[in-house]
Formats: sequence, C-alpha cells, structure tokens
Amino acid sequence: MVRLSNSAGKRVILSFFTIILLSCVTINIYFPAEEVRKTAQEIVGEVRGTESKKQINDQSKKTLEPQSFYKFLIGVKIAYGQKELNVSNAAIRTIKKRMKERFPSLEAFFNRGNIGEGLNGFIVIRTLNGLSFQEKAKLKKLVKEENQDRNSLYAEVVRSLNIDPSQTSKVAAIFAEQWQKSAHSGWWIEIEPNKWIKKQ
Repeated sequence: MVRLSNSAGKRVILSFFTIILLSCVTINIYFPAEEVRKTAQEIVGEVRGTESKKQINDQSKKTLEPQSFYKFLIGVKIAYGQKELNVSNAAIRTIKKRMKERFPSLEAFFNRGNIGEGLNGFIVIRTLNGLSFQEKAKLKKLVKEENQDRNSLYAEVVRSLNIDPSQTSKVAAIFAEQWQKSAHSGWWIEIEPNKWIKKQ
C-alpha cells in the first residue's frame, strides 16, 4: 500500500474533484446547422430577390406536356409547399420587409465598393472615398439600420428555432455565407478577418 504525504494526498483529492467538476460543466449544446442554413438561404434569397429569379429560371427551363398537366399541377403544389419559409413570425416578416425596401439603396454602394459583406454576418463600410457629404451621411444611416435589422433577425431565428442564445454568432456566421453567396460579381467580401477580395 502506497502512503501519500498530507500535501500529496490533498493534491490528489483536489485533482479528483476538479476532474469531476469539469466533467459536470461540459454541456453539449445542440445546434441545428442545416435548418439554420436553409432558413438563411430562404431569407437572403427573399431579401435580395435571388429566390424569385431562381424559381422563374427553373420554370422557364421546363416544358409542359399536355398529358402530364395534372401531374404538373400536383408537382407545383408540392414544390410550393417545400419552398415556404420554415422559420417565420411577425417580427421576422417585418424585418425582412424593411431589408427588402432598403436593399436597392445599399446595392448602389455595394456596386461602388464603399461597403462589403463581412464574415460575421454584418455589412462593413470599407471606404467613404468619392462620396459627397450627403452620401456619406446616407450610407452611414443605411448601414446602421441594416446591421440593427440583421442583429434582430439573427436573434429572432435563434428564438424561433429554440437555439441557445449563446449560439447566435454561429447563426450570424451561417447567414454571412449566404449574404456573400448572393453578392454580385465585383462586390467586396471578407474571406478571413480583415482580408477582403472582390467577388468574381
């Protein structure tokens, strides 16, 4: 039998209780990444108008055969049901409406290179060069309002999907991917912290 000194014994007991405490503190928080991704695709597509364009293009590629008209109608109904937004509430609809109305004004500044899509799901002012005093004020106001709406949107998605609020930054990062995917060629996107490229 091995005998430990008082101090060694205390260290062993302390280590043992530390391990037990740490194992109790480790909590595995569920995060529905795929559901958030689908929600982000739908919301970003709706705000930027890319979803409706995609649906029009897909439908224009299909040819309608007379004998399969009934099947076509059933298919449209099923497809429509699948396209419906999985996550929505009054707050999300209100936020989306504001963002859709704001987007044409932001688009002009994206096209001029004044703003870019950040890694964190928010818009970043990259430069104010070439802008008049009024344009600078307008841009700052637009970006502030857009980022406030995005922040509220992410919080609402977290609430709707019953995600732990500590995971909000993960939701924002997934939305960031979708905002960047929907960016037009020539727009600035952040691919690493403080590293920006023009989308091809």
